[in-house]
Amino acid sequence: MAALDQVTDINREHFAASVRAGRSAVSDLLPWVDGLLFAAMLLTVLGLRPRLAEFR
Repeated sequence: MAALDQVTDINREHFAASVRAGRSAVSDLLPWVDGLLFAAMLLTVLGLRPRLAEFR
């Protein structure tokens, strides 16, 4: 049972380290992704505006 607990602790530590690394990577990219999504949304609205005006 002690060996199983030791293996479980090793895996738990590796999992926690991987989660921390993943969250760090995502939090660094999040402002860029938000900005790019907003820019894509704005450009889409500006591109569709003339087409939607044709239906008035």
